[in-house]
Amino acid sequence: MSVVVDRRGILYAVQAFRQRLRDENPHAVDTVVALTLLVAMFMVGTAYHPGEWRRFDLAAYLLTASTCLPLAARRAAPMLTHVAVSVAYVAYLELGFYPSLNFYGPMIAFYTVATTKASRTTTIAALILGGVLFYSALVVPELPIAVAVAQSTAPPLVLWGVAGVSRRLSLRNRQLAEATVQLRREQERRVEHAVGQERLQIARELHDVVAHHISVISMQAGLARYVFDSDPPTARAAVDTIGEISRETLEELRRVLNLLRTSDTPLDSETALIDAEPVPVSRRLEELVERVRGVGLDVSLRISGAVAELPSGLQLTVYRVVQEALTNVIKHVGPCEADVSVHRDFRQLSVTITNERKPGTAPTATVEPADGGNGLLGMHERARLYGGTLVAGPRPDGGYTVVLTVPWP
Repeated sequence: MSVVVDRRGILYAVQAFRQRLRDENPHAVDTVVALTLLVAMFMVGTAYHPGEWRRFDLAAYLLTASTCLPLAARRAAPMLTHVAVSVAYVAYLELGFYPSLNFYGPMIAFYTVATTKASRTTTIAALILGGVLFYSALVVPELPIAVAVAQSTAPPLVLWGVAGVSRRLSLRNRQLAEATVQLRREQERRVEHAVGQERLQIARELHDVVAHHISVISMQAGLARYVFDSDPPTARAAVDTIGEISRETLEELRRVLNLLRTSDTPLDSETALIDAEPVPVSRRLEELVERVRGVGLDVSLRISGAVAELPSGLQLTVYRVVQEALTNVIKHVGPCEADVSVHRDFRQLSVTITNERKPGTAPTATVEPADGGNGLLGMHERARLYGGTLVAGPRPDGGYTVVLTVPWP
């Protein structure tokens, strides 16, 4: 059975482990490496001493400590650490100690320089390491010059290559980490935006329900109070209308609250609201017109074209715009004549709501909502949702006009 070793996979695993150690506490890791190497060199130097070489004495312990302990600061000062470790190792060789010990210090220091510094600095560090390794080979009389040259060139080149791979992997890991953070922030912004859109949608729905129905209830209550003694049938009819509208208001509020309880995803359209109550816009407009006629508003309704084939969300937009426009008429104009026209052709969908003052009444300059314009703002937002426009303003001869236009391909 053959085992295939994926060198790239091993490098990634080693790099990931090293990165994790760095993230924990890089200086602590360097200190552990320096102490581990120091203890290993002490043990090897004490146990192994060839006869022709100087025994491992106090000077060897001090120079070994000078070669290993500076590695604890290799990440903070890579080049200075490399120079200090190399000088200590050369002094160790100069005193006649066995050269096979302590050469790990300069190699580790050079590797750190190669992974953190630019090419120019790394080249200088490579020349220093090459000179140190060449001298360590020269102090061994039986080694030929070719071996000394190979020993001084191969390790720096190999370490430089491995450091380059490690450096690229570190850079890629940092880029991936930054991209992950950026994606997380973007996701958070999208969630916040979606939540804001959902709150705006719910606010529009609540405004439409409360503004329209409460206005009708207020008008009917005033009528019932006014004719309570003089015209009991009319008062009774007004009270019946109040009860019917109150039940409808509770039902719509219940629908919105149910949406809040059950929706697991933010609303980016009005589809969920339509799914909760899929009623054709023509029928809803007829019911709306009948309801507002009960408060003294003489409303005519005309629907032409394939309006029933419109998307559900657009049908709801048409209904809400008409509802808001008639509500403003009830609140700011009172009993008058109004006209609602819904027309769709091959070019566009047009919805026009107009009201005219009755003869003998004072002209109405404007019927801007008194609640800060939230109603008109909601109508404009609904129009923009489908790429349409909404124009609202007073008529020259009195009254008010609201026109919704949605292009249709």
